[in-house]
Amino acid sequence: MEGAAKSARRSGRFWAIVILAVIGLVFAAANFQKVEIDFIVGEAHAPLVVALLISGGIGFIVGLALPRLRGRG
Repeated sequence: MEGAAKSARRSGRFWAIVILAVIGLVFAAANFQKVEIDFIVGEAHAPLVVALLISGGIGFIVGLALPRLRGRG
């Protein structure tokens, strides 16, 4: 029975990730205006959608890597 509960939990997690990703993509796609992005050593001008997708991608990678770096993955 433990396998079924674990599978249902993973399925719920999978759908939560899919729903959040779709919401994030819709939000990013609705923001095409140009913005100024300030870095420590300079600045850049880019569509807001690019900044949102890059920051979301970095957050996704950090979210995947952090548990593995802590030794729980």
